[in-house]
Amino acid sequence: MTMRRMFILSAMALATSLIITPASAQFGLPGLGGGGLPIPGLGGGGGGGFSNAAAALSTNLKTALYNQVMAIALVQDAMGDKKKAAAIRSQAAAIQSMKTPSKDPMEKTLKVIEQNPINREGLARVNDAEGKKKVAQAQGHMDVVILYNGLALASAGMMITQKPGPQDIVGAPAILEAAQFALTAIPTQTENSKKFNEAMNGYMRENNVPKLSNGEKAALAKKTDPKASADAISKL
Repeated sequence: MTMRRMFILSAMALATSLIITPASAQFGLPGLGGGGLPIPGLGGGGGGGFSNAAAALSTNLKTALYNQVMAIALVQDAMGDKKKAAAIRSQAAAIQSMKTPSKDPMEKTLKVIEQNPINREGLARVNDAEGKKKVAQAQGHMDVVILYNGLALASAGMMITQKPGPQDIVGAPAILEAAQFALTAIPTQTENSKKFNEAMNGYMRENNVPKLSNGEKAALAKKTDPKASADAISKL
């Protein structure tokens, strides 16, 4: 058995088990199913195969990672560290500008996230009205993150089941590497997102800070990437 075949089989098994938890259970997404790509963020079903799934993976990873970093930047800003917030926003911009997923900026983004957790201790320092508004915006971003983490896993799992066509050969190695990244890193990142979200939700309850509307959160996802699926956004 070739190394590529072993990777595909193990990744498919991992994707299937993970998608059931964050995606299907939380957001009512279907499982991997057949070749019709019936997953929000994959543009419906039918043709395209590898290219369709690769495009979906790009949109879903960018949306998840960008919104995660923006949430952290907003919280840092709310806590008064505007210099750090600006530096974190620059990493968000690097993710947003990616035309296709690339391992290096994604790994840098995960490092930023791990080094700047959102917790109740830090949020307790936010006492002004403007800061509370930024926390509410950050929480809206985090809801987008949790949804799109699940979609990124789903599209990565679907993509590795597709055979690249002649038009995909040049970009296939990089996008497969991105898929492997999603399958190995996103589950842990989803747990971080949930912890950050719990901290912000607790702070907002205690301080009577209203949440963003579903429409406002949908606008955040669309701002990240205009290709964000309407089907997926409807679940926010």
